[in-house]
Amino acid sequence: MQRWCPPSACLVPQGGNACDFCDTCPAIRLYRCNNFELNGFPVFSNGSGVWATCRKCAEFIDEGRWSNLAERAFQKFVKHHSVPRINAISVRIQFADMVRLFAAHRKVAD
Repeated sequence: MQRWCPPSACLVPQGGNACDFCDTCPAIRLYRCNNFELNGFPVFSNGSGVWATCRKCAEFIDEGRWSNLAERAFQKFVKHHSVPRINAISVRIQFADMVRLFAAHRKVAD
């Protein structure tokens, strides 16, 4: 089965005052992250960047609750975009992959 790929701009940090995971305003916390590829494309145009988060997503990150973060991002995305029902599982997997890669590449302060 071919994976449904939403516009990449919807899945990667876009700047502004919205959470890069769930698009909730305002973004209150920034997390530095090394670059990685998502759906075959680099997330940042250079070697690293930042992900902005809302209060709830920041709580999930700080507590290491990665599945909760992925599910929140997925649910908010589905609510705001036309995701065909038949593709919901593959989209959920893409969000899980995104969160897993973010967790692996996040720069933790020393």
